[in-house]
Amino acid sequence: MLPVLTTPRLVLRPARPDDTEAVWRLLVLPDVRRFLCDDKVLGREVVAGIVAEHLESAPQGMGMWIAEQARAMVGIASLKQVPQVLADLIPELDGEAEPTIALHPDGWGQGLAGEALGAVLGHGFGALALPRIAAICDVPNTASAAMLARAGFRRTGEHPGLHYRLFSWMLERP
Repeated sequence: MLPVLTTPRLVLRPARPDDTEAVWRLLVLPDVRRFLCDDKVLGREVVAGIVAEHLESAPQGMGMWIAEQARAMVGIASLKQVPQVLADLIPELDGEAEPTIALHPDGWGQGLAGEALGAVLGHGFGALALPRIAAICDVPNTASAAMLARAGFRRTGEHPGLHYRLFSWMLERP
């Protein structure tokens, strides 16, 4: 079971099946899907599958959290194995765990994504004792790249991607 994670301004609670609609509404926003979903509008059934996949990972300590501020959903955070399609593009990431943070654009520019990332990293390095955590971001996603650098990630390469070129990043356990 995933624990509840807290930051100074956020509560990250484990996702539930009934969160699917809210996650879908977040992921179809043009500014959110631009980099996270390769600008594809995901159907509700696809998002239901994503949520279900994360729920299946919960017993291993990985999965999806709903980021809430004042009990209102402001985004999602997750920690999961690098998807095989990305590991095929970037073989050194095969078997590694990666975080994903997606906030509603109303929450951008306030440091909330960095708080959520810090909580997820703390869980991965603490409770899961991961030796390192990988990250992938699209080259034009300068905001995510800056957040990863602030969190201490080291950029390890640039690679062809499915939609944009990708930067790979790695953070060793402190």
